[in-house]
Amino acid sequence: MNEKTRTLCSLLCFFSVILVSISQSNGQDLALACGASEPSSDPDKKKWEPDTKFLKTPNTDHATATYQDPSLLSTIPYMTARIFTAPATYEIPVKGDKRHLLRLHFYPSEYTGLNIDDSYFSVAANDITLLSNFSAAITCQALTQAYLVREYSLAPTLKDALTITFTPSDKHPKAFAFINGIEVVEMPELFDTAVLVGFTDQTADAKSANLQTMFRLNVGGQDIPGSQDSGGLTRTWYNDAPYIFSAGLVFFFFF
Repeated sequence: MNEKTRTLCSLLCFFSVILVSISQSNGQDLALACGASEPSSDPDKKKWEPDTKFLKTPNTDHATATYQDPSLLSTIPYMTARIFTAPATYEIPVKGDKRHLLRLHFYPSEYTGLNIDDSYFSVAANDITLLSNFSAAITCQALTQAYLVREYSLAPTLKDALTITFTPSDKHPKAFAFINGIEVVEMPELFDTAVLVGFTDQTADAKSANLQTMFRLNVGGQDIPGSQDSGGLTRTWYNDAPYIFSAGLVFFFFF
């Protein structure tokens, strides 16, 4: 191993230590199994509680999926759902000066009396639109998967409550919204001002930005389930191999 390679490996190890250190979360996870009637735990021993006390809109419906897809990692929170035929809001207590991860879980299965193809809706968090005219059924079909998780990193708002509003589309007859699971996790501030690529004289203030997670890859490693994530943030990491379009791969192992 030459000097340049040793230096690179040292830097990689250094950055790995830094990332683990700053990923510690002191907040309490909140996981809601929407439509469920009692607390439960999934196979990773994550505790999910019913969503009722956080729901600020009356006259909503709850439903149970009529079919359990074999690819579901857990029946919790996916086999129960909260159904909205009109705008509805959750209100979740948070620390307003902290950044939070928000995860939305969708399982577009068949629910009694409903046609999942009619489900088009929008989702907003603290008046920030996260999804618009969204169809979980079409999205899952395009991705060839049974369920879907959308994750967002929300900037501090100085408000002591996170409001999440589901609004059925007014462009589709019989439209309804649904949600199977909601997670809110307090996280450390990982972002700062960054220089725009290709524009050295321009910067972006990522610290005040609201971000959506697109891919989270464990480079050179295997899948890591949320139960084994560092810092208690319960993030899922995926093997990067399916995303690499090159045969010239080199792996480093550190001991």
